[in-house]
Amino acid sequence: MLNAQDNEYLCRVGPGTPMGAYLRCFWHPVAAVAELEKWPVKKVRILGETLALFRGDDGTLGLVADRCPHRGASLSCAMTDGGLIRCAYHAWAFDRSGQCVDTPAEPPESKLKNRIKIASYEVQELGGLIWAYLGRSPAPLLPRFEHVVREDLVKRVGFTEIPCNWLQISENNVDPLHLEYLHMRYINWVRARRGEPPLPVRKHARIEFEIFEYGILKKRLWEGDSEDSQEWQVGHPLFFPGNHFFRFDTADMVQYQFRVPADDEQTNVYWYEARELNSGEVPTKEIPIVDNPWRTPEGEYMLDTINGQDMMVMVTQGTITDHTLENLGESDRGVALYRKTLLEEIERVERGEDPMGVVRDPAKNTPFIQLPKEEVVGYVLTGVQNSVNSDYRYK
Repeated sequence: MLNAQDNEYLCRVGPGTPMGAYLRCFWHPVAAVAELEKWPVKKVRILGETLALFRGDDGTLGLVADRCPHRGASLSCAMTDGGLIRCAYHAWAFDRSGQCVDTPAEPPESKLKNRIKIASYEVQELGGLIWAYLGRSPAPLLPRFEHVVREDLVKRVGFTEIPCNWLQISENNVDPLHLEYLHMRYINWVRARRGEPPLPVRKHARIEFEIFEYGILKKRLWEGDSEDSQEWQVGHPLFFPGNHFFRFDTADMVQYQFRVPADDEQTNVYWYEARELNSGEVPTKEIPIVDNPWRTPEGEYMLDTINGQDMMVMVTQGTITDHTLENLGESDRGVALYRKTLLEEIERVERGEDPMGVVRDPAKNTPFIQLPKEEVVGYVLTGVQNSVNSDYRYK
């Protein structure tokens, strides 16, 4: 379990917090390109800050503080003007650096605009997503993960807002045993209540965790499987700060889960899916973004989906769970390793160093970054759906 200080360190993400400083060392997705094609301005909540993302009439991207310094109106309700964003209230204009460049209601000789500047951050477009960097300069390279940058794939993005702290979501992926209990035994209890037949259940023989260049590899060995299995030899990664990558149970399909803390009490998740082309298909030109629900229209948890089951156990821990009340066991070695590593990475940032997973070497980023991927999935979790669509998923 964590002590009170470490619990605060790992859960608080706002400006001036240790974890906030750590998370600001990374690029995070804040929108899909398709969203700004529908409307050129969007409110963004990330790491405890409320910002206005916009695409100017000249095609350039900007990300600035949402509150207009004039009278406090939201710049997310603003209009674009060339490469500028103009407040709807009195048309004060700001460039991408946050500098006020026009106050049209003021006298021509007014110098007011010269001393007005709001926060601004770097943004880049990659793989159908818009990414933001909120940290200190110089910014690292935006990581070019293989399936995000490849243009010969079919892609789409699911989006979910989860009303709980980011750590409760991210550490789920270094907890391999919950697959056996939550997604096998629990779902069979639900199915039995509904008069439905049970799904196959398997037992873990061993679990292991390994630090690699970008994070932690989670490995499992099922009872009856050989140690040559891909799940044991390769595993699949949690790449820092708290993202996940794995192969679907169907061939040639992968999913990245980018977890972005909006603030201490909400996390935005982008489910980036990509697969190889089928015969006669063409690559995705415009990557769609769709809702990835985890509640029914009546507000109940979707107990027959992987997402619904996961969100049930994450959200019911509380908005920000008190980790000091936990009682970890041997089966929680992955969670303990993740937390310990995060605390070590915070210390690196406090020393002025780059944390694990930050990319500055162009050679590592070209043509793209390949994360460890199982070539053959050893166990197929049949009958349980991921709520982003009707395809069956493996974790």
